[in-house]
Amino acid sequence: MFGWIRKRWESRRAYKRLLRDVDPRTIRDLALEIRDLARTAEQVCTGGEPERLNRIRSIQKDMDRLDGLTAQPEFKRLSTGKRLLLRQSLLQSREQLVESLHHAPTVSEVIQ
Repeated sequence: MFGWIRKRWESRRAYKRLLRDVDPRTIRDLALEIRDLARTAEQVCTGGEPERLNRIRSIQKDMDRLDGLTAQPEFKRLSTGKRLLLRQSLLQSREQLVESLHHAPTVSEVIQ
């Protein structure tokens, strides 16, 4: 009896977590965070690497576009699976940006 209640409770919690993860506001917040990381990467990325700068600017534009899309009612009509895939892709992009910031050359030689 208690096992059944516990199982139902855990199932409900997992469902609520899934709904929270694919909520348009959550995806929007993640897109804004990635856009801010891209801005930071653009500032850190110095030198003659136009390909990298173009890629970073492209990321910023995409995140701005995604910010606008999440505000539209059509975004809520996307299936949960598609929104979950989008969220996973955004999380992976965020990790890659953070990793690239870790490996970016230092701006100055002076230790802060």
